Amino acid sequence: MALQRMNRREKLELEISQKQAQLKDIEAREKVKTRKRDTRRKIIAGALALQHSVINNEFKTVMNRLINEHVKNNTDRELFDLPPLAGGQHSGT
Repeated sequence: MALQRMNRREKLELEISQKQAQLKDIEAREKVKTRKRDTRRKIIAGALALQHSVINNEFKTVMNRLINEHVKNNTDRELFDLPPLAGGQHSGT
C-alpha cells in the first residue's frame, strides 16, 4: 500500500538502493570466494614445497633461508623452529 503512494522518483530511489544492496552482497561473496581460492593455492603450494624439500637438499636450503629472512612474526617463526627476532611482532607476518 505504501508503494502506491510513492511517486515515480521515490520508487526509482528505492529500486536503486535495493540494487545497490544486492550488488554489495554479490561483491562480498566474490571477495570471500577469491580469498578462499588464494588460501587454497597457498596451502597446496606450501605442501608441495615442503614435500620437495624432503627430497632436494638444495631446495630445502633455499626455502629455509627465505623463510628465515622473510618471516618476521615470532609466532610464525615458531612454526618453523626458528629463533625469535628481537623486537619481532607477535601477530601477522
